[in-house]
Formats: sequence, C-alpha cells, structure tokens
Amino acid sequence: MIHFLKILRSCFFILCIVIYTLVCGTIVLLLFTFLGRGRYLDLTTRIWIRLILWTCRVKVTAEGLDNLENGKKYLFVANHQSLFDIPACIAAIPARLRMLAKKELFRIPFFGWGIWVIGHISIDRENREKAIASLERAVERLKKEDISPVVYPEGTRSPDGKIHAFKKGAFVLAMKSGRPVVPVAIVGSRAVLPKKSIVINPGHIHVIINKPIAADDKDYSDRSTLAKKAQSIIEKSFYKAANTANMNSPD
Repeated sequence: MIHFLKILRSCFFILCIVIYTLVCGTIVLLLFTFLGRGRYLDLTTRIWIRLILWTCRVKVTAEGLDNLENGKKYLFVANHQSLFDIPACIAAIPARLRMLAKKELFRIPFFGWGIWVIGHISIDRENREKAIASLERAVERLKKEDISPVVYPEGTRSPDGKIHAFKKGAFVLAMKSGRPVVPVAIVGSRAVLPKKSIVINPGHIHVIINKPIAADDKDYSDRSTLAKKAQSIIEKSFYKAANTANMNSPD
C-alpha cells in the first residue's frame, strides 16, 4: 500500500514537471523569438527548476560557495547519481550554467528545442571524429561566451551509488578553453530518484563546491592526471558528507 501511494505521488510530481516544462518552455521560445538569447533565459530556467524542487519537496543546500570568485567563468565537473543532479546544480551554483548534453536530447520535440534555445552544448558521441569536432565547437563557444559548463564525467548515472571512473573529455575541454575545473560533489540525489526508477522521493540534496583546479597550465598529456585529481577530490567530499548524513540520520 505504501509503495502504491509513493507511485501515485510520483505520478502527480511528474504531471507537474510536464506542465512546468510546457509553460516555461513556451516562455523561453517566445522570449528567444522576439529578444534572442539573453540572461532572462537563465532566470526562466531557474524559476522552472525552483518550481520542480518545491513541488517534489526536495531541498538543495550548497557548501563551498566561497571557493568561487564572483564573475569568473569555470568548468564544473560533478558525480552523477540521479536526474535530479541537474536541477540541484542549477539551484546551488550562482553562475550561467550550461549542460553538455548528448545530441539525441536536442531531437526531442519541444524539450530539445528549449535546451537548444537556452544554449546548452550538444556533444556528438556517435564516433571519435564527430566527438572531437563537437568538443572543438564547445571550446570556441567557451572562449566567446559568458557561460560555465557543467559536465558529469562518469558519462551516465551511477547504478549503485558509487562514483565510477571519469572520462577525459571534460578535462580536455577545460584545458583548451583555459577554464579552471571546479570539482562538485552531489550527495543525496540518488535517494530522491535513483537510476531506473520512476518513484520520486522528497529529500535533501547537498551540493559541495570544492576549490578550483587550474587547467590552463596543462596540456593534452595531463588529461588523465587532471581527471583523477578531480575525481579524488569529489570522492573524498562525497563519502565524507554521505557518512556524516548516515550518522546523523535517525535509526
């Protein structure tokens, strides 16, 4: 009975998310049509995210904001536990964030149009040559635009709650664009919505923003070292926060 009620509640959450997406997506498309790209698109995105988090009763807290310099552009890398990682990052990090998303998402009617209009970055994973070409296009955008990408270097959501090996593409992007890499640990999102589940649980997501790592003084051969360093920092803060949360939780 309890499980049925959770599914029923999740269906209500999903219906609200769809409605919010249609309304905010329409606003984004209209704004873009008449005014082009601008910061008002970021504001609309944040309103959309806040509505989703509020409706699903998901609280997001941020730690380490003092590690970021006001107005500086970064490349954020984070562990990936849940679909709620994206709204958690947008809610917690005060920057013009853009996601690196696989090109297939941009083909989804309405949703894909919206993320293209906002300016999220398409990455083609079809083959190595196309992946490199899309990475080069992303580098050119980062050199020109006042945006900070968020990348989940594991490549997919963790199936078991552990942090898996980071892929190197994000760190090549950081080195070529000269952006400092900010390791971000996301704790608690898997409890809200684990992989392969439709049950959304109210809860608390803790976003830990670690100190930036310089990438402009490194070359292509350093990509593995940079990836391992960022992963090590994220793992340390992730498991420390997760253990603290478990110790403080009621029996």
